[in-house]
Amino acid sequence: MAAHLERCAGCRAASEELARLKAFVRQASVPTVEPDWSGFWVTVRARIMSEEPRPVRESWWFPFWKPVWGHPRVAFGAVVLAVLVTAFTFWPADDTAYASPVRVQDVSADDPERSVMVYSSRAHGVTVIWVFGSNVTYDPDGDAP
Repeated sequence: MAAHLERCAGCRAASEELARLKAFVRQASVPTVEPDWSGFWVTVRARIMSEEPRPVRESWWFPFWKPVWGHPRVAFGAVVLAVLVTAFTFWPADDTAYASPVRVQDVSADDPERSVMVYSSRAHGVTVIWVFGSNVTYDPDGDAP
């Protein structure tokens, strides 16, 4: 790189410009002062020595988890079971998930080969009408045989 800079005036000028910029940045930066840590560890050590040691109390769920700890298959099964129980506990249970009572009526028709069935649900305000009959197509104008 030094040999190239001796031969190439453009690269040498760019290198000198970068060196000048680096020196300018060093002059403009404010020196940071290290904080005084001399009193920090003394007070930490004094507080540790003055307090009475307290035993660490395990969480209420830890005894239930201990038998599962270290058994990946059992742990995975327990997590899946917990997710399923939570999902089915909070599953939305509105009327749309269950069938409502349906009222069925048989309506007589003028043609003995045809019948009409009416299904209705008051809860949802739905009425379905089915027309059963022969293979003859319906002609509203009455032109078909």
